[in-house]
Amino acid sequence: MLEGLKAVESRHLPPHGGATVKAWSRIGYELQDAVADLIDNSIDAGAGRVEITLFRNDHEVTSLTIADDGRGMSPDQLMVGMEFAGRTDHDPGALGVFGMGMKSASFSQCETMTVITRQGGVTSAARWSAEQIDNDWACEILEAEGSDAEFRRLCLPTKRPSTGALVVWDKLTRLGVGGGDDDLDTFLATAVSRLDAHLGLVFHRFLSEGALVIQITVRHERRSLAVPRSVKARDPFDYPMSGAEGWPKALKAELPGLGELDMLAHIWPAGSGTDGFLLGGRNGVSFQGFYFYRNNRIVQAGGWNDVVRNDQDPDLVLGRVAVELPQGGNGVNVQKSGLQVTAAQSQALARAAGETVTFEDYLDAAREACAASKRATRAAKTIPLVPGQGMPMPTRKAAAKLLVGDGPQEDLDFAWETLEDEEVFRLDLSETRLLLNKTYRRDILGDAPASGADAPFVKMLLFLLFKDDFERLRFSGKRTSELEVCNALLLDALGK
Repeated sequence: MLEGLKAVESRHLPPHGGATVKAWSRIGYELQDAVADLIDNSIDAGAGRVEITLFRNDHEVTSLTIADDGRGMSPDQLMVGMEFAGRTDHDPGALGVFGMGMKSASFSQCETMTVITRQGGVTSAARWSAEQIDNDWACEILEAEGSDAEFRRLCLPTKRPSTGALVVWDKLTRLGVGGGDDDLDTFLATAVSRLDAHLGLVFHRFLSEGALVIQITVRHERRSLAVPRSVKARDPFDYPMSGAEGWPKALKAELPGLGELDMLAHIWPAGSGTDGFLLGGRNGVSFQGFYFYRNNRIVQAGGWNDVVRNDQDPDLVLGRVAVELPQGGNGVNVQKSGLQVTAAQSQALARAAGETVTFEDYLDAAREACAASKRATRAAKTIPLVPGQGMPMPTRKAAAKLLVGDGPQEDLDFAWETLEDEEVFRLDLSETRLLLNKTYRRDILGDAPASGADAPFVKMLLFLLFKDDFERLRFSGKRTSELEVCNALLLDALGK
């Protein structure tokens, strides 16, 4: 547009080190994403074993290490690896993408990153710190003898590999806890569980094939005994039998900029409680959608990428599609936790088709499988609904007595969650919940305090208006439109 404007001079404007480190700390990595990014480097280096260790004292997590038995790096290779975006010519079959992963992932979690590596009998080590980056991007080269001793002490100490790499995070910025007596233990239990679930999913093909072993250990600095936790594969397509006859089926899509993609559309059996379906969650509803694989590594687990409006559609809870990205094909975000698709690519995914079926046929089959499951459940038991969690207990008891007396009953729970801007409420048929948009919570409550049982009058009105919808198998097009009108009217009443 402005090609005709002429430059009168140019200036060298290197990034400010301190501001750059602060930006990396907010780049969007969760702990499990950051660790997975470093494991990519281990796999690219031919590692068969990776150990993650969280070091702690009585009050806090003090450091974290990721160690592997891969090829390691020569001193020259280490310098290339320490450069920011210094190498982007990755092999098409590699898991690395931008040449930034080790650094950006590390500084999203810490202020000091040390890499110690051994190859050909030579140990080399280097360190980036926030202070040195702020000091004109000065990377520290560490003395060999002490680095070799630390490599032998910390890099798979039970295996003593002759080659490998060790990444150490110090001055952790994202793993702080409160001062309560049990805060650290509670945090570690949650963090390790999330790491286990995420790594087991992302690398499930490597783990299932026996090509990789991942262990997670929490080690107290003053104690030698620590029991490692082996990460087990969590295959999102590991079901005993299909949830619909004739599925899975192969589809293909031609995506602009990526080329032809092979897709395998699956329908899970209803009522599954296996790890492969729940994937560490309470239910499988958030794991429906596309599973994009790049060189056998998951870069997106679930979500419909604007092909389906609602990423948590209760009628599509059984639907999952494995999508194989071409070697060298890009489009993943920096954290490798999602595929960034254009509008044209979303449209191309929606047009995917196989020999006898289209993607739309697949969605219909997945919805019908869910509806069939609900028909069977409703036929087996028809239990009247009463207000459940989210309402004051006296109100719940009084409503149950008026509605069903002493007979059997099923709770319809209420929860404040993040919904679409145009939704004041949503009916979650699969979980028998009525969701309210927490964005509008203060508008609804007014001056009343927020609590686990707040807004009882509004919740009771919604219960009375919509409880019969939970007896339906699914929403008709007409009923969906009616619910949208209800939301629009409520938004208008809230002045939105």
